[in-house]
Parts: sequence; structure tokens; C-alpha cells
Amino acid sequence: MYSAYMNAGIADSRTTATFKALVEAIVPLSPASGSSGPCYAGALELHIYEYMIWELDHWISLHLGLSLTPIPLAGSTAVMLNAGAEQLVASGQAEFAPNYAIMGGMFAALAPIDRIRTLAKLEQLDIDLGSLPPPYKDDGGFLVFMIDYLNRGTMFGYYSEWSAYGTTRLLTPVLRRLEYFPASWRQVEYPGVSIGYRALRGYLLTIVREGGETTIV
Repeated sequence: MYSAYMNAGIADSRTTATFKALVEAIVPLSPASGSSGPCYAGALELHIYEYMIWELDHWISLHLGLSLTPIPLAGSTAVMLNAGAEQLVASGQAEFAPNYAIMGGMFAALAPIDRIRTLAKLEQLDIDLGSLPPPYKDDGGFLVFMIDYLNRGTMFGYYSEWSAYGTTRLLTPVLRRLEYFPASWRQVEYPGVSIGYRALRGYLLTIVREGGETTIV
């Protein structure tokens, strides 16, 4: 029953569009267009949607029973997000009308704020669990776990060195190579990898022992 939603780990255009919409909503381009000050690339511009798809299809995958074959999750997760978006719109809870000119499903058609509202609706289990694709169908615990991961994973990918792997980012980890300095590191003024950074390791403590002897530790 999984074959309809889970493939060999190759994301189709609908899955890609859904994850583009997801990461754009969580870490948007900043500041907003027209604002003064520096403009920082968002998760969409840094291709974090590819990171999320890769992680879901390789690391956050399922194994059924005694099977050693991993089941990729990006495709089914995209279907789950679109199902949640459709229920948000049907319930009248969407703040803005969907832009049906955007291809890729209902989640991508929503305004960013309504994509976040969809995530909240799913996390709160304010959803018909029976309408979701496997493995989320009738499994609220796994659904809540995944929504939490989608938020944390997007932030982790954004502030990691992943985007700086450039043309090697979709290769296996042992083949990836940094091609430039990560944009998000520059944004938070992280100077990069070092053998060691000076850091507070505690305070000197003077102990006065019996007889007046002092010891500094």
C-alpha cells in the first residue's frame, strides 16, 4: 500500500514544489521586499528543500517488519502536507485564498502564513487522520513527530554547512565538499570551523583549608 506514495527516493515535481513551499514559509527571505538593511537568503534560496527531501528519503526513513529496505518518506510527507492544506481551506481557516496558478498542490498554493497554519493544524491533530496517506494515516503520534521534524530539520539544514556543498550537495556525505563559505554562517557571524575556540571553562576557586593553607582550583 506504500507504493502509491513512496518511490525509490527520486522526488517528483509535486513533491519538490511542496518542500519548496515548506522551507520558504519556515525561513523566508529576510527582510521583506522593500525593507532597508541587508537581505539574507532564505531556505528556498539556499536549496534547503533538497536537503529535506534527501534526509527524508535516506535518514528519516522507515523499515517495515524485518525488512532491511528503507522506505523513503518525502513523497508521502508531501501528500500529507497537501491533504492538511486542503482541509485547512475546506474548514474556512485559511486567511488568504489559494493561488491556484501555482503548480504543485494545495500546500504550495497557500500563502506562507497559511502554510504555517497548516503545520499547526496538523501538529494539533485538528485533522481527519483517516484521510492522510500511509504511514501517517490514523497515526497521530508519528504525524506530530514529523511536523516537529519538518520545523527542526529546516532550521538545522539552513544553519548547517549543507548549502555550501554546492554541486556536491546531493551526493553521499563522503563525497560532499565545501565549495564556498555558508551564507547562513556569515549571517550569524560564525567564523567557521576551527581546532578550538576560546571559551569560558569556569572560574578559579580559592579554598582556605584548616591551618590557613590556600589552594586555587
